[in-house]
Amino acid sequence: MQVLRDERFKQVAVGVVVLAIVLVVTLGVRLASFLPGIVGDFFGIITGILSTPIMLEISFFTIGLMIVFAINHWRMKRDGDEFVYLDQIPEPEALNLPDHAKFAIYQTPPLPGEEPSLLAQAEGAVEIGDYDAASAALEAMTDAELHLPDTTALRIRLARATGHENLARRLENAS
Repeated sequence: MQVLRDERFKQVAVGVVVLAIVLVVTLGVRLASFLPGIVGDFFGIITGILSTPIMLEISFFTIGLMIVFAINHWRMKRDGDEFVYLDQIPEPEALNLPDHAKFAIYQTPPLPGEEPSLLAQAEGAVEIGDYDAASAALEAMTDAELHLPDTTALRIRLARATGHENLARRLENAS
């Protein structure tokens, strides 16, 4: 609550400072019109132009717009760009997900996605207990991939996790 009050105080303070600067500049132009010579005449003409009914509104609108652009430019330099990358899961896959898991917001571009190898997919499936997916990933492997030491170790873990001790012993003896 204290942080919110501090933020609001800062916002009001910035607004008051901006209005005070506009007031000082406006009064400065008006007072400069009383100077002698060409300088006073110049500021007198500027004061006359700025205070005519249509020009008054246009000039204050222009000054206000320039102030908004200046503050926004200063804020963007301070805080950085607001551009973000939004990554969303397509609707058929996102039906059973909670709302907060259907998208992700990144300040920097996300790394390009890559398809994990069949071994990595099988290892991940065994770790989360999805033995059917692990079996499907192992079935999709070639014979050469199935006989690699890492794959054999994973097949032994899968066999033990699914209760096939005989298969696990045969794989251990074959390697």
